Amino acid sequence: MTTLGELFDVAVDSLTDVARGPLAPDSAVDRAALAGAVDSLLLQVQKSLGPQAYTPVATAEERPLTVAERNLDDCIGQAREHLVTARRYLSPREADGVRADGRITSAVQAVGAVRDMINGHLSPDRAPLTPYAYLVRHQTAFDYLAHRYSEIARAAGQVVHRLAQGAEHPGAVDAFAKARTSLDHASVYARATARDADHALAAFPAALPVEPVQATAADPTRAVTAHLADDCERLSRAAYVALHDRSDHRLSGSDLKQMSRWNGLGRLLAGRALLHVSENLEEGPVRDGLKSAAAALRESSHAWKAAAAVWEHIADPGDPREHPPVPPPGYPQVRQGKVAKMPSVDPHPAAVISRTSVVRLGQLVFGPQWTPEQPPGATRPAVDVLSDSGGVGRLAVSTYRLSATGWQMAAAAPWAARRAGLVTNADRYRPADLDEARRFYPVHPRQLEALTVAYSAVMGAEQKSAAALLSVAQSAGTAVPRAALDAAAHRTIAQEQKWVTAQPTQGPPRDLPRAHVPIDLVVGRRPGMRR
Repeated sequence: MTTLGELFDVAVDSLTDVARGPLAPDSAVDRAALAGAVDSLLLQVQKSLGPQAYTPVATAEERPLTVAERNLDDCIGQAREHLVTARRYLSPREADGVRADGRITSAVQAVGAVRDMINGHLSPDRAPLTPYAYLVRHQTAFDYLAHRYSEIARAAGQVVHRLAQGAEHPGAVDAFAKARTSLDHASVYARATARDADHALAAFPAALPVEPVQATAADPTRAVTAHLADDCERLSRAAYVALHDRSDHRLSGSDLKQMSRWNGLGRLLAGRALLHVSENLEEGPVRDGLKSAAAALRESSHAWKAAAAVWEHIADPGDPREHPPVPPPGYPQVRQGKVAKMPSVDPHPAAVISRTSVVRLGQLVFGPQWTPEQPPGATRPAVDVLSDSGGVGRLAVSTYRLSATGWQMAAAAPWAARRAGLVTNADRYRPADLDEARRFYPVHPRQLEALTVAYSAVMGAEQKSAAALLSVAQSAGTAVPRAALDAAAHRTIAQEQKWVTAQPTQGPPRDLPRAHVPIDLVVGRRPGMRR
């Protein structure tokens, strides 16, 4: 998946290639056309500066430009004026409509894609759609972007210097020289004032829509980890939207129960893959780390299954795909019209994606024909599994993304459950004055509390799994730049509780005994809620 840092690298590399290559054909018209393309590139950079480009908080009061952004904007504006002058000297009209070097076009597209990638994490009203959107609201993020844009300004200055060489009109040569000086100043000043740049943002991902991409037997096994990474991005966005209730299609109780089952199976398959690979490795820290990570994934699987078990006597009347087993209605109930046909509801895309991720893991371990509905069968050779995964380090990184995303989904699940309008048929919570004919009644606060505790345990298990997998990647010599972003996103999820609506949806809270849960694992508590 393309990251923010890769887009900047594409832009800088494209400009560097243009600056080092020949101008073919070398004419005043082509030189003017290339200068116009550089001007378009610089315009894209200017559009990417300041709060109008990407501000994840929808407020009436916009932040001012930082010092680095202001330096870039001023110097780039001067450079563009000089480029206009140079074009006028070279070819006042003939350059219009002439296509410039395609590598410049690639750089322009890459700069525009930077802005589009960040805006993809925001809704039309500028509200965040993923927890990663909040990572670009801090000074360190502004400095990182300014730092990378300064690299583009410097590379653009090299292209302008190349344009000045061989230009026949002395006025154009002078204008190109002034433009390059302005771009060099932009680079130097922006770098000097962007000292707090957070370079971990190079791993900033694209925000994929929450739309499942099905796994098929025709998919090559070497593409499993790439598809799995995309699934994790989609689930991360679904978890954030569910936590903050920003979608018309909410996660239902049936969705949450099924996802808990699929996540439990997925962690088992991931652990099996790690153990299978470790059997063919020599004794050492990498092999020991794989075994420890597999054990941690088994604990995560048990935690997900325990969360699914809490749903045993809980049902969602709006989506009854998963409901407690109950006897069929009696003849008097049917005759009196007290029995209604259950609605048919499509599963949430996140539930489908959860199953798809399990299928992908099974394809990696057992082959492309595997599905969850059939017996596991024989495992593929460990050499093939490692080859398709890109090595031990890449396999650990791919599995780490599962745990990091699972943490986010477990954080959102209790709040999604509270909004679902759940019912129960548990006898111990049946109201004494309830009509005997009614088989379901509103879910009890103790049951909601049990769900919160269960998913809190999942969060702790997923944290442990993620830490173990990061240790494996480190032992294998594989960098995981995404880990810093995930850690920051998780802190944001845990701290920004003011995002969650404070209005209850399932009746007034009651003073009930509360199971002890470590405070750093409790997510979803409204401000002011009594412990």
